[in-house]
Amino acid sequence: MANVKNSGNTTAQRAGNILVAKGLEFVLPTGKQKKNLVVAFAKRDKIVYGKAFDIIKLSGRVDLDSLEKIESKLDRITLYEIKSTARDLEPDFKGYIFWANCRRSACLSKPKGAIQVCLR
Repeated sequence: MANVKNSGNTTAQRAGNILVAKGLEFVLPTGKQKKNLVVAFAKRDKIVYGKAFDIIKLSGRVDLDSLEKIESKLDRITLYEIKSTARDLEPDFKGYIFWANCRRSACLSKPKGAIQVCLR
């Protein structure tokens, strides 16, 4: 078994694995794929940091190992950052909402229709 560094994001990693397992077109990109994504977005003047997203959702087939393929299909890629908390939350998340929406660009503000996510 390979040595795995505990990054302190085990809850986020578990959440990512759950989303991928659900078959909803979510992908946990590799380090190389993240680098390709960052470069592709930068070429469109959209600055995205590799550590600013954990998971992506594809709306169609995209070869994430090819920078050129990513560039040609960037509109099919949505970036997400997974957040987690150890706090006890109200059922409606009152007073503590995580939101995520990077719809084909860097997250700057909470847009309409943002997805609210919490994994306890």
